[in-house]
Amino acid sequence: MSYRHLSRSEREIIALRRAAGDSLKQIAQLLGRHSTTISRELRRNHSVDLYDPEKAEQRAATRRSAARHRKRQDHAPLWQQIQRWLARDWSPEIIQAKLREHYPQDERMRVSPETLYRWIYRDAQTGGHWRRHLWRRRHRRRPRGQYRHLRFQLPGRVSMAHRPETANQRQRVGDWEGDSVHGRQGKGGLVTHVDRASRFLALGRIADRTANGFHRATVQALSWVPRSLRKTLTLDNGSEMAEHQSIARALTLDTYFADPYAPWQRGTNEQTNGLLRRYFPKGTDFDTVSDEALDTVVLKINQRPRKCLGYQAPYDVFAEALRGALAS
Repeated sequence: MSYRHLSRSEREIIALRRAAGDSLKQIAQLLGRHSTTISRELRRNHSVDLYDPEKAEQRAATRRSAARHRKRQDHAPLWQQIQRWLARDWSPEIIQAKLREHYPQDERMRVSPETLYRWIYRDAQTGGHWRRHLWRRRHRRRPRGQYRHLRFQLPGRVSMAHRPETANQRQRVGDWEGDSVHGRQGKGGLVTHVDRASRFLALGRIADRTANGFHRATVQALSWVPRSLRKTLTLDNGSEMAEHQSIARALTLDTYFADPYAPWQRGTNEQTNGLLRRYFPKGTDFDTVSDEALDTVVLKINQRPRKCLGYQAPYDVFAEALRGALAS
């Protein structure tokens, strides 16, 4: 949920309840706020032993009018450069890093990710379109949803607790995470496999949610990768993974499974699926999506700079490992 500044009436309630001896937590519950909001308000606007709501309102208005982020947005070269990069679907974190890289000596060409999110969401409130370039194209911030996974007992399932430590630490290219992305009921879907170290995405089509379909698409998606870059594959617990042992034999790798109801254990794959959903939202009829359209999106994702890679692109990191594998 986006932050709302305290109102004059809320500040009057804070003054009254604080004078009555209420704790910060009690005041926060009364106003539907977090206790840190009340603590910060009192810390900023408490004069000696008195909190005056009128003076607090005046001070808050003065701070807002002098906010540095407004002055930065008025700097045309900065905002123009940000718009160009937003149009390429770059996140605020990527933009912050690239501003430092392209303008190392110009302190006016700086913006924090938080400030940029504020600009984008404020723009959305007036009908602006920049929010469409964020991962989640919302009009305002909302609490994160939670994933739900159906537990399925798979024959020969090996927990990721037994996965090699080198794979856990992302110390090599060749440890993959796999999942499926489904479209409209009966309208096809995708298998997605992401390398944990490079974040490189390999993708294939599935016609249905069967284990056999997942098996065929996975082998097709990864068979072109050299054997030395196929070491492990960590999967979800869905029924479509039931033929994981056949996949392991076909690709000569080891399969492991995340714990049920623990999607963060495959966070690289989950994040990449989120990127795909920007282009193919839930309910997409994948039967109408051409191979060329899929290839364009996959290339765009693989060429997207990542903070975790020092703002290199997955494509470049994986290509370097691929050259080494082919040369050996």
